[in-house]
Amino acid sequence: MPIKYVMNGKYLESVIINDQVFQADDENEITIPKSLLKDLKLSEIRKDVLIHVCESIQDGCVFLDTCPCQIEKIDNKSAKIFFDDNGRRKYWNGNIGFKKYMETKRDIIKEREKELNDIKFIDYDDDDDNIFLNYSSIIQDTCLNGIIQNAEQLYNEIEGATDLALGSPFKKISDTKSESDFTIGVLIPLLRKLGFTNVKYNHGKTEYGKDIVLARKTEFDDLEFFGVQVKYGDVSGAANSDIDELISQADDAFKMPFYDIYTRTKQRISKLIIAISGHFTTNAVEKICEKIESHSLKNNLIFIDEDKINSLSEKIKNKYM
Repeated sequence: MPIKYVMNGKYLESVIINDQVFQADDENEITIPKSLLKDLKLSEIRKDVLIHVCESIQDGCVFLDTCPCQIEKIDNKSAKIFFDDNGRRKYWNGNIGFKKYMETKRDIIKEREKELNDIKFIDYDDDDDNIFLNYSSIIQDTCLNGIIQNAEQLYNEIEGATDLALGSPFKKISDTKSESDFTIGVLIPLLRKLGFTNVKYNHGKTEYGKDIVLARKTEFDDLEFFGVQVKYGDVSGAANSDIDELISQADDAFKMPFYDIYTRTKQRISKLIIAISGHFTTNAVEKICEKIESHSLKNNLIFIDEDKINSLSEKIKNKYM
């Protein structure tokens, strides 16, 4: 699905994708549905074009995506993403005040910029009606699909961290609808708040038994790497298939190295966290440990379920009250 640029002299007039025409404005800004962008390579995008990502355009009406962002190409392997997280008080129906919610999100962004330096706070403005929060991030990928996925992950992590900090009802475990929703909205923000760094989420595709890889500094000032295997729902000891699958994934997770994008080296995990949104039932943990013959593997498994996650979340929320 090639992209075609229609020029009017030195100015961009429109873009054509899959026989659909999208008009550019005087600043070479253009709004395109993300469904049409996902098959494009970054090399096909002009550097002088700012792409506003939307969900769809119907009869000239633009339906915004849940992750409001713009894409500006840097080179064929990276792009700068601008996030416009804006809203009006009159449309806010949360249990927590809109001002408090947005101020907390602003502080989460500033804290992450200081700790991880993977995002940059731009500005925050409150005119008593609208609140404008803008920040950016540089994302490396050769395809727009990867760029958009990483942008959505980053946006959802910040949303999840904000909800967790406020103890708001927007993203409790019971509100999640899928494994990825639970991972991005609840688990990753929690792990970050617990002090883990170098967090990489594998977009629903396990990397040899590791849905998430992350690290923390030891008492000896070295990085210790963890893997996380995520399951949505309960894990039952009565279901041999569940037990056997977890054991196989745990074995792969310890055996297979992974590439850490932060240190740019191959690493191996020393511990594996099995995190589930429900509960381990019918002695599931005991049965997993019984079936694992390697003591070194068995002793480096960590099991966390809904109750443990809620308990850890409560401790974190108290810091912001």
